[in-house]
Amino acid sequence: MSFRIFLPFLCFTVLASGCLKDDDPITPSVCEEGLISVDAYAAADTFTYTELDDTGLLYHISAPGSTEKPTVNSGVTVNYVGAVTNGRVFDRSANGPVSFPLSNLIEGWKLGLPLIGRGGKIRLLIPSELGYGSRGSCSFGQCSICPDSDLVFDIELVDFNG
Repeated sequence: MSFRIFLPFLCFTVLASGCLKDDDPITPSVCEEGLISVDAYAAADTFTYTELDDTGLLYHISAPGSTEKPTVNSGVTVNYVGAVTNGRVFDRSANGPVSFPLSNLIEGWKLGLPLIGRGGKIRLLIPSELGYGSRGSCSFGQCSICPDSDLVFDIELVDFNG
């Protein structure tokens, strides 16, 4: 790539990173203050959680949904909010339901979503190793999820196929 083409992109990136809002990604060096483990989160929450086998995944089903449930090979349509354990929301389905192949998602979703049926609602407390692990979700020096962060997802399974 020519330096003339690269320079404007570099300038834009530097300027844009200097204008971060509170809900924008954070740098790895400032990663998450006040994070707690999923066990501590569950103990402080008003919901009662169940551990899925010995995986470390904790869940609370607020609505079981239909008896038919998705598999890891299903395409799922969901409304969701994802946060870290200090309450900072890093992602959500803001404009209505979104669809994904369940097989492309993090292990915590692959294990947890098949626990509910169509119309079901679940809160997943996902330990780091079933989420983004030690890599987090970082690019270009910015993180939406810091390395080793445990995650909290509120998910409504709108529909699925397959």
